[in-house]
Amino acid sequence: MDVKYINPFLEAVKIILGEFGIQDIRRGNIVKKESMHVDMDITSVIGLIGDVRGNIAYSLSQETAKAITSAMMMGMPVTQMDALARSAIGELTNMITGRALGILNSTNLFIDITPPSIIFGNDIYFIISSVQTITVDMLTPMGKIEINIGLEV
Repeated sequence: MDVKYINPFLEAVKIILGEFGIQDIRRGNIVKKESMHVDMDITSVIGLIGDVRGNIAYSLSQETAKAITSAMMMGMPVTQMDALARSAIGELTNMITGRALGILNSTNLFIDITPPSIIFGNDIYFIISSVQTITVDMLTPMGKIEINIGLEV
């Protein structure tokens, strides 16, 4: 998969989290997988359609999700991942993906997205797609966000 399809998502994570005051975000491990699968507590999956097709899955622990959700809610304490907190994570991933597509669309590609689907639970293993996937860890002060990019280009 060409890096031109990966970098916009990494850049968008930094931009959108920065809007909520989350700084010092850096890239961690990069792994190539034969299929898109996740095993973290919370995953938001967004489908891409158009000139580029596939899925983007953002995975994180409950603790990371609570900390990020709290930042999104201007510091309001988030002690559990209730419906409002899960909705906030879905909206966050929608914003990140939308920003990434804005960057990609500047290359004259037409790409649209589906609404996010949230997978929530402890000790899960979920196969999302059989498409080859690049997984990039984005390390934040609040914890790791695993970005799974599985595109048919």
